[in-house]
Amino acid sequence: MRKLKINIINLSKSFDGKNVLKKLDLKVYESESLAIIGESGSGKSVLTKCIDGLLDYDSGLVSYEKIKNIKELNSKNKNIYMAKFGILFQNAALFDSLTIEENLKFAKKDCDFSKILMEVSLPKSILSEYPSNLSIGVQKRVGLARAILKEPEILILDEPTTGLDPIIGRQIVLLIKKLVKKKKITTITVTHDMESVYEFSDYTAFIKDGNISWYGKSNDILKTKNKSLTNFINGIY
Repeated sequence: MRKLKINIINLSKSFDGKNVLKKLDLKVYESESLAIIGESGSGKSVLTKCIDGLLDYDSGLVSYEKIKNIKELNSKNKNIYMAKFGILFQNAALFDSLTIEENLKFAKKDCDFSKILMEVSLPKSILSEYPSNLSIGVQKRVGLARAILKEPEILILDEPTTGLDPIIGRQIVLLIKKLVKKKKITTITVTHDMESVYEFSDYTAFIKDGNISWYGKSNDILKTKNKSLTNFINGIY
């Protein structure tokens, strides 16, 4: 039986008078991998930032297990809530002036990083390197390691394959698939990469015009009669 982790009801968010999310409803279930897809500017990243507390929403609610509405949390409890999330940002978001070891220490100070580096297929020798000396693919692996080091309840992946060539992108997808399965972690992935959607997401939500236009098992996407989703898959916007 699926266990509800996050419940999003009537969520709305606007910027400068433009409605990005319009009374959006969505459920996220424990230990499942959810992909959020949609055209650029459709509100995918805005939605995840409302979920993890990085962005305040205008109305509606985001409930998390026993927390009825995260918007009502005080600053102390909000920080506790946000610590439940591990995030792999689109550009990896590493600090260029710090070594890889120092970057990882932002997630966990007292730790032997060799194990987590092994999990993302990186050598221990990389700890003394600076991000600028590394390829974007390696940087994303480090960003993934940092996100997992926190032992989060929810892992959010923002366009994990963007900027990578197909071979490296495929390696990252398979790596994420292995880690998600091994750790049984609840995962939300924002992506344009349909191959990664089919590869490791259990369910998919398609955003169109500020709402969820389609939701279902990722294996059923190609069977859909939703014209907007079909056009998106075929690159017709």
